[in-house]
Amino acid sequence: MPPLEQVTVLVTLMRRLGQVMDHERAILGTMRLDALPEIQEEKAALAEAYEIELGRLRRTPDVIAALDGGVRERLHEAMREFQDTVTANLNALVAAQSVIDRILRHIGDSLATNTPRNYGRSGEVSERPAGGAQVISLAFDRQC
Repeated sequence: MPPLEQVTVLVTLMRRLGQVMDHERAILGTMRLDALPEIQEEKAALAEAYEIELGRLRRTPDVIAALDGGVRERLHEAMREFQDTVTANLNALVAAQSVIDRILRHIGDSLATNTPRNYGRSGEVSERPAGGAQVISLAFDRQC
């Protein structure tokens, strides 16, 4: 594959993967976690293709050396932008994980300190029978 074509493939993969990560961050911002699996499948496939192409370029440094200086500079700029996107995505994933961990801790603490209750069909609250099911109502603030 000609050097310019190899670099074009790599830059295209970085841009598309960046778009997918931007979309993933938007989903995390709305806490619509049910939409994540689909986008994560595409992200994983793109990341794998990116790693393959990047590895191919790293094994043949003469490909980069054969490029025009302006093309090399555009490649470096695209790589810097991609790294910024990766960093922002990682930060968003860590923040979302932190929010989810806090929610789960809060639920666990609430269950440990409150008497378990069972909501009957008519809406009345009664003590939960041993081994019975429990309903917990939750509200999420999507403005994290």
